[in-house]
Amino acid sequence: MRSILLSPMLLLALAATAAAQNSTARIRPEPSPLAARAGMAVDWRADLESALAESQRSGKPVFWYVPTVSGSFMDRWDRLDRHMLAGPFSWPRTVALLNERFVPVRMKASRKLRSAHGLEPIAFIEPGWLVLDGEGRELGREHQISTFHPARFLAPLAALAEVENPALDRLPGDVDDPAVAQWLEGVEHWRGKREAEAREVWRSLGAEHPEHPMAAKAAMEAQGIGPFVHAFETYDELPAAAFVPHPAGTQAPREVYGEEALRARSVAFLLDQQRSSGGWEDSAYDFGGTDGLPNVFVAVSAICTLGLLEHAARLSEPDEALEGALERALAYVSDEPHINRQDSDEILWAHTYRIRCFARWIELRPKDAPRVRPLLEAAVADLIAIQSPQGAWGHEYPSPFAVAEALIALGEARRVGVASDDLEQAVARGVGRLIACRTAEGAYTYGLVYRGRPRARAEGSVGRTPRGELALTHWAPEKSIGLTKALALSFEHEHHLLPIRKYDDHTRNFGYGGFFFSWDLHARTEAIAALPAGDARSSAARRQREQLLALPEFDGAFAESHETGRCYATGMALWCLGILDGVAD
Repeated sequence: MRSILLSPMLLLALAATAAAQNSTARIRPEPSPLAARAGMAVDWRADLESALAESQRSGKPVFWYVPTVSGSFMDRWDRLDRHMLAGPFSWPRTVALLNERFVPVRMKASRKLRSAHGLEPIAFIEPGWLVLDGEGRELGREHQISTFHPARFLAPLAALAEVENPALDRLPGDVDDPAVAQWLEGVEHWRGKREAEAREVWRSLGAEHPEHPMAAKAAMEAQGIGPFVHAFETYDELPAAAFVPHPAGTQAPREVYGEEALRARSVAFLLDQQRSSGGWEDSAYDFGGTDGLPNVFVAVSAICTLGLLEHAARLSEPDEALEGALERALAYVSDEPHINRQDSDEILWAHTYRIRCFARWIELRPKDAPRVRPLLEAAVADLIAIQSPQGAWGHEYPSPFAVAEALIALGEARRVGVASDDLEQAVARGVGRLIACRTAEGAYTYGLVYRGRPRARAEGSVGRTPRGELALTHWAPEKSIGLTKALALSFEHEHHLLPIRKYDDHTRNFGYGGFFFSWDLHARTEAIAALPAGDARSSAARRQREQLLALPEFDGAFAESHETGRCYATGMALWCLGILDGVAD
């Protein structure tokens, strides 16, 4: 059943859809006057030079919050800044520690400062901070901050200030502070899928405690643009090892979570973040325009459903909460009004991931086939209908990776018995288009090639080569370079992909961006699973599993691009682990 309580982001997306057919306009709301005050209780100094001078006089170290650096590749760093201000910098204990023990400054790193302090793009990925003594010598730093927890954020700062972490023994309490208690009341409503009630509580907080730091945070969250409602802020209990700093920011040290604990925490995260609508709507991926967001939500929800399906298949007994979430999710991705058919930018992902979801559901739960197969057949017809006459598929633009994704989805549908003349004809056109984009080495171009020789570097094909070759393995294996070679190329060049996981846009690293990270790893995971059984498959599967298990954030969920969202990254990780379960030694 559809919920009548829609999020502000979804309402905005639907409004954009009504206003423009297949628009690429990105309608991004600005904070209200109250929300714009978020983080301003910190006594920010105007510039680093004056802060260092004050540090010399006072003896307090400088806390330099770096929202972005000159020349950064990050898209919408201002959104990340907003999340930091309405996240860590709104909590009273954080405000108190910074104001009392540090000289806080909030300032972009210029090219000169970037060079002087080792803040070059990729080496330093915003948002982050540095602590400096009065002479400008570095005492500590953290960057790649993607997940917020008041106690975890304060842990390294409390250590640098040589005080006990003031947040450790009070979460999720702070009930002695009426404004914080009211905030947490709204949190409980939100986590209980009562989104409208949560927003009402947060709006009341702003009216009743307008000068409190949490009032501006509550206004930001009620508006739908804060870090909590976008799943970046958590108050869950953390193991002690999760407070240990990591060179990659809020990533967890490898020893924090064993595989079973990691899976359990990721599943709990997805169950917590599922909205009353049945979907996962935290993503802000709007590169194709705001009117594409409904299709992004459907695609992400299908991926989260797949991750949870794989986990449910491992259990010896059904889990009631998990089963309820799966049924709500199936209803969400099946519900026609959730799809914006006027948008051509992201609808490919809605169709392909729904196909994958329905096909896997039938495979794992054959008793449900009578009710799920019609959904699958309709999604297959939808995907075929958006193919171009030249055989291409695309999202914001036609591309070989989109063609490969469509061909693999159709292959999975065929595997569970879906067949038609239209499908065969679409596949034939798609295979021809895909091959035209592959170099002799096995690299795939980023865009489509219609005439002439394709030009591409293998360094840019960590995901595209395994994806393309898996598509050919499904439909034209005689034309494939072979999955073994594809995987060798992928592993050989992954060092170009791995460092840019948390960027929201392309970098100079062969066109990679954070929004490709999970997609690339999933492409490689599925190619591994398609290898013949034997030592090569087992070895690749072990390597891939270890890589995945080393990536979670300190709370046991996953993150990559901020715009795709933590639910997407976590759903992808669980799906990949489920695929690897099928190729265990």
